[in-house]
Amino acid sequence: MSCSSDAVNTIFEERSDFIVIGLTGRTGSGCTTVSKILSQNNFNKLALKTPKDCDFTENEQRKYRLVYNYAKCNWTPFRVIEMSTVLASFVFQEGYSPIKKFINEQKNIEIHRKDKLLSELETLSPSINKISEDFKNYIGENGRLKKNSAEIKIAELKLLSQISKETIRFKEVLKKYTLTQQINIKGDNQECIAQAYTYFFQQFGNNVRSSGNPFNSSFSGKNMFDLAQRANDFIKAIREVQRLKKESTLICIDALRNPYEATYFQDRYSAFYLIAIDTEDEERGRRLAGMNKNQILSLDAMEYPNKLTDEKTFNQQNIAACLEIADIHIYNPKTSIKENYYLTKQLIMYVMLMKHPGLVTPSHIERCMQIAYNAKLNSGCLSRQVGAVITDNNFSIKAIGWNDVPSGQVSCNLRDVNSLCVNRDYNSHSKFEIENNEFSDKIHNLRSKINYSRLKGRLYPYCFKDIHDKKNQVHTRSLHAEENAFLQIVKYGGIGIKEGALFTTASPCELCSKKAYQLGIKEIYYIDPYPGISKDHILKFGDNNLKMKLFYGAIGSAYTKLYSQRLSIKDELKMLNEE
Repeated sequence: MSCSSDAVNTIFEERSDFIVIGLTGRTGSGCTTVSKILSQNNFNKLALKTPKDCDFTENEQRKYRLVYNYAKCNWTPFRVIEMSTVLASFVFQEGYSPIKKFINEQKNIEIHRKDKLLSELETLSPSINKISEDFKNYIGENGRLKKNSAEIKIAELKLLSQISKETIRFKEVLKKYTLTQQINIKGDNQECIAQAYTYFFQQFGNNVRSSGNPFNSSFSGKNMFDLAQRANDFIKAIREVQRLKKESTLICIDALRNPYEATYFQDRYSAFYLIAIDTEDEERGRRLAGMNKNQILSLDAMEYPNKLTDEKTFNQQNIAACLEIADIHIYNPKTSIKENYYLTKQLIMYVMLMKHPGLVTPSHIERCMQIAYNAKLNSGCLSRQVGAVITDNNFSIKAIGWNDVPSGQVSCNLRDVNSLCVNRDYNSHSKFEIENNEFSDKIHNLRSKINYSRLKGRLYPYCFKDIHDKKNQVHTRSLHAEENAFLQIVKYGGIGIKEGALFTTASPCELCSKKAYQLGIKEIYYIDPYPGISKDHILKFGDNNLKMKLFYGAIGSAYTKLYSQRLSIKDELKMLNEE
């Protein structure tokens, strides 16, 4: 082999040496299934169909052959770190007594058969206390694992293994019991039956992010990354041990459900990818058949809250926010057979692209959604940025839109309460905002509560709808992204879009759904489902036969990282064959 050939191999060996994948998704979406696939040691045991060698009917079959053959020569299993184990490490670190005290002091819930639950947990106390004692050897004053010798790292991994085994036992006990709690579901307080495991681990997680202690709910604002940091300490220990063995480090974190924990890893590792797993609501319900409707509602209220404010934004689970920042979206469909062929096929392709960027090109669906994703960054909305793309039935793009005010008006993020109250700026604010007495009183009341010194140079814009009428969509200043894209076609004299497709980073609301239906759109690709009734009330009704499809593929910076060739294919192959 030539030096050039060695150089090519070195480039891609470096890519394969360290990869961290974080999984996210609602309970029942398939995160655990994905982690099992990624941890499979033997490539031949993966649920993959042998690709065709000829008689291809589409390019996707040719891409699959390329990915399959490359994976066959380059497959390496991932080591799974469960976030429930990382969380349990904080719980066990304190010993058994605080666990018992925490359960006994719970208010506003009724634990069914609590005495029996505590009796079963008591049998775990010796092993939990042993872990607590062992932790003292490895935890520094800052609560982080010590940065010491390789021998210490090996011992830390043994401790991680002990915690993992005890976590399984701990979960098994809690899963036997239920409790009654009051939760907020779509604005109403309802009494729900929840699984004890789900409830207590949710509380432990919220408390660690609040105070660093699983039994203390006091919010400090300084501990929101504690869980992520502990997981990262274990990753570093694994990496150090793998280096001694001269082996690559491939980690799968199952699962991240707080967006700030996901961004913690995105900010630290260029080789980190957040993969969102999703499926239709009907299929998810089937997979959660062991839970009753009440328990599923309780679970959804915790994982997919309507709106979080103050410290809850930082310390609680928020799957919707995780989906919004995911690098790769994987679709886990209903299957009548045990093997997850479609799911495995998607995973293998993206893992191989992590190892060898540019191995294949993106799909039409990825290309269009990436443009919608880029478009959303133009939005000056204070609540959420959304992008949309409209194509014909051949995925040729006809219009692009994002949620923002009409052309010629000032975006919300560029306005300021002071400019309205002090300067009465008619260029930035409407006559209604400046001259309406009731609205003016509300704005001046808001201004009296603003401490501009804390903003460090930032403006303090406001949402018009929140001030004027929080419930009426008609009173928003902005056009929705889909609406804006539809209007671009009218504005610039574009061609019709009947039988075409709509790509949107968030599924359309009722208003935009009616417009899409009227224009003859046949397919809507979306990332985050809208919580309203647009799908069942509008899009599935009538003879249009419009199809709603969950997006699957790479998005954002991951799209560029995975599909950008490190070397031109021609040069790469030529160098690999030089003697």
